[in-house]
Amino acid sequence: MARRESKRAHQSKRSCMARRVQDRQVMKTQRWSALAVMLCAVFLAAIDFNVVTIAIPSIQRGLRTNFGEIQLIVAGYALSFAVLLITGGRLGDLYGRRRMYTIGMAGFTIASALCGFAPSPSALIGSRVLQGAFAAVMVPQALSFIEVTFTPREQSLAYAIYGMTIGFGMIAGQVLGGLLVSADLLGLAWRPVFLVNLPFGVVAMTLAWRLVPESRAPAGLKLDLGGVVLVSAALALLLYPLIRGEAAGWPAWTWLSLAGAAVLMVVFVRYERWKTDRSGSPLVVLSLFRHRSFVVGLGVGLSFFSVLAPFLVLLAEYLQSGLDLTPRAAGLRFLPFAIGFLSASFASAPRLGRAILQLGAALMVTGLLTLMAVVHSATLDTSGIAYILPLVIYGLGQGTLQAPLVNFILADVPPDEAGSASGVVTMLQQLSFALGVAVIGSVFLVALGPNPGSTAYGRALDHALAWNIGLLTVTFVAAFALPARLRVRVKESGASA
Repeated sequence: MARRESKRAHQSKRSCMARRVQDRQVMKTQRWSALAVMLCAVFLAAIDFNVVTIAIPSIQRGLRTNFGEIQLIVAGYALSFAVLLITGGRLGDLYGRRRMYTIGMAGFTIASALCGFAPSPSALIGSRVLQGAFAAVMVPQALSFIEVTFTPREQSLAYAIYGMTIGFGMIAGQVLGGLLVSADLLGLAWRPVFLVNLPFGVVAMTLAWRLVPESRAPAGLKLDLGGVVLVSAALALLLYPLIRGEAAGWPAWTWLSLAGAAVLMVVFVRYERWKTDRSGSPLVVLSLFRHRSFVVGLGVGLSFFSVLAPFLVLLAEYLQSGLDLTPRAAGLRFLPFAIGFLSASFASAPRLGRAILQLGAALMVTGLLTLMAVVHSATLDTSGIAYILPLVIYGLGQGTLQAPLVNFILADVPPDEAGSASGVVTMLQQLSFALGVAVIGSVFLVALGPNPGSTAYGRALDHALAWNIGLLTVTFVAAFALPARLRVRVKESGASA
């Protein structure tokens, strides 16, 4: 009798252990499914940064916009996105990351509909600003989710997927935008490039409530309204003159705005120090900047991310205006880039340490030099086949570098500072995109001249690519300051949500 009871107890224990193992497997699978949902925000935000560049000629014809209005349509999204990202990350810490993701996705979807049905240039500009603001609410939650949900060893893969999603979204914006504009669905011309977001947004919100566990920072944090106002004003004063300065001829107000941005940023840092000492709930956790990998990684990211957006924007402009390609043909020219990028993103190995970042920068420079040789050749320039090799090489380099970069930036960030850190990192990305487009775009416009001839676009692109090569060289050298190998942190509780 005792033997039978012992046997039953042993079987019950084994069954219980099997159920626990099965539950852990289910939870692990659900975490990765939830990550896919969270990355929908990153993908949609990246698409909408680039999709407009292909649609610009169609928008100009449909709404009869001038050049200044086109600049605001493109830059208004980036401006509001970058300005509010740090705030968006902190809101997720305070009120729940799933909740803020859903609110951001809902607002982004509504703003996309407003963009798609905009009756005038001013309506489209306002809708783009609103779209960027809600993107700033939903996107930082993805990085925070990775930081608090996955174990340190799992985070390497999760961050690589995150980086791949950004790059793929930027490429998809070019390709998908070209196809949608050329298709002229239901006679809507450019409008489907925004309306396509609607079904994705509805599906993402539905899946978020089913698959994504709620998480937030420990109790006691409060929203730092003073910090929100100061950093938002500082970033707005920084970005707006950089975006509009060249077209306006750099009048006095642009320089006053830049000076005001510097002053406000100093005030913001001092205020955050005071806030930390007084209540412990700053918008930006300044202790983040004590981590060498975080500070150096941000520097590497600044030079690297500043290259990405202007390359796509200016190459699209060259293909459509310089070579007179249709939006579809221009978009399809980016397919070799997409293939190279995705291949390298899947194969990228963060365990190689900073060498993988330097290999990526070297490949990107090689791709740009090869592309410049193609543009210089009157015979090769008109051949679509000639663009395959340089764009594949460039894509391989970007995928090799971008996928593991976030690993290095966030390697030493504690989980309870995830929201603040993710807001800073995502803000840096968008700030770099906007700075790159503003500065390198200005170089392109100056080289293009007021009355561009047949060779002017090739000359302008050549100048812009030279700046890209310079920034990638800075990226290569700056990477030497990063740790030679990634250190794997250990969480006592493993992955927590």
